[in-house]
Amino acid sequence: MYHKTYRANHYKKHHMKAILVPVDFSSTSLNAASYALHYAKQVGGKLMLVHAYEQPLILPLYQGIEVSPEHMREIKKKELQLLANQLTELGPLVKIEQLLFDGKLVDVIQDLTEVLQIAFIVMGITGAGKAREALIGSNTLSISKHCKVPVLIVPENAVFTKINDIGLTTDFRDVVRTIPDDRVKELVEATGARLHVLNVDFKNRQWTSDTPFQSGLVETMFEHYHPQYHFIDKEDMVDGLNEYANKYSIEMLLVIPQKHNLLERIFAGSHTKELVFHSDVPVMVMHA
Repeated sequence: MYHKTYRANHYKKHHMKAILVPVDFSSTSLNAASYALHYAKQVGGKLMLVHAYEQPLILPLYQGIEVSPEHMREIKKKELQLLANQLTELGPLVKIEQLLFDGKLVDVIQDLTEVLQIAFIVMGITGAGKAREALIGSNTLSISKHCKVPVLIVPENAVFTKINDIGLTTDFRDVVRTIPDDRVKELVEATGARLHVLNVDFKNRQWTSDTPFQSGLVETMFEHYHPQYHFIDKEDMVDGLNEYANKYSIEMLLVIPQKHNLLERIFAGSHTKELVFHSDVPVMVMHA
């Protein structure tokens, strides 16, 4: 018992990590920022709002006068400050920092995650037919695939509810190498949530003679958390996951990108201009 409380306190002391929230001031990214704020309230943590913009080649006109790069920066700074103020009203106790960069969002995030202790990144994503708001959305898939830090993708209409149940998706292949169990445990302990292990398979297509051994390894990995095990056996895996999430009120799904990629299925149309995100609940992409 002592050991457990020590761990919890040890966790809280040493993991006041930052949650990085890229914003482009679209309604989708504002919703994600508000989601991140409520999450930070639940687990303790600070928010780092980051806005990256590229100087246009042709400076915009404002009342007939060209907007200088300095003026442009001032405008962006004010917008960021305004957002920080709105969030502070929602959660006065959460520390909020603001970062403004001139550069490509993907590069900026890459650099920040290399130099700062970031727990994870929270990004919003727009639904279909919202191409004009697609700046954050179109970068989300690429950032979640290539960034070593976990990325929490918040669907545009998701409203934060306390994280009580987390679903870890797996296909029981090569689990020791592919499941970042320390990160999963950290998340479960920080939120105090119940863990569900969701085996995504259809008609046992993924089943091999190694599957029972692999599922045994997963059971050993998480035995202290007494997870519920469930098989998602549906042709459309994403539908199956959404159904399960709704039925057992799962507030967050964990997806680990692998070669046979569930992530690509959650994003339909990843090769077209329109990225459509098919999850009803926030999805955290975690790398092994």
